[in-house]
Amino acid sequence: MKKHILDLEVTENTKLNDNYVLIKLTSESLLPEMIVGQFAEIRVDNSQATYLRRPISIHYIDRQRNELWLLIQLVGNGTKSLAQSKSGDTINAILPLGNGFSMPKSPSQKLLLIGGGVGIAPLLFLGEQLARAGSKPVF
Repeated sequence: MKKHILDLEVTENTKLNDNYVLIKLTSESLLPEMIVGQFAEIRVDNSQATYLRRPISIHYIDRQRNELWLLIQLVGNGTKSLAQSKSGDTINAILPLGNGFSMPKSPSQKLLLIGGGVGIAPLLFLGEQLARAGSKPVF
């Protein structure tokens, strides 16, 4: 799968609690195809203490609207700097990265999706894909 370097515009930044933010990004161009469970490497421009990109799970994608959501856990200078992003800011990302999840070959009556902390990030997107394939995801 081809990797893309994109500048994405922050359109929403929602503080969920003291440890997590949900950032919605939009792209002027069509977002690339992505597999559930892949991630992005996000450049942190507004932190003098952060030199490397941060790997962030893709929480959800709406390709029709060119929207991408990232669930970010605030654990260090890099993620705390990303959490300060405001609507209209630009975030540079390399994506899609990683192998993603294996999907069942045939629909299942029920599939239990369990995640904790930032591990829940890709489960909404996974649940939607499973439902489209005829399975019944349970969170």
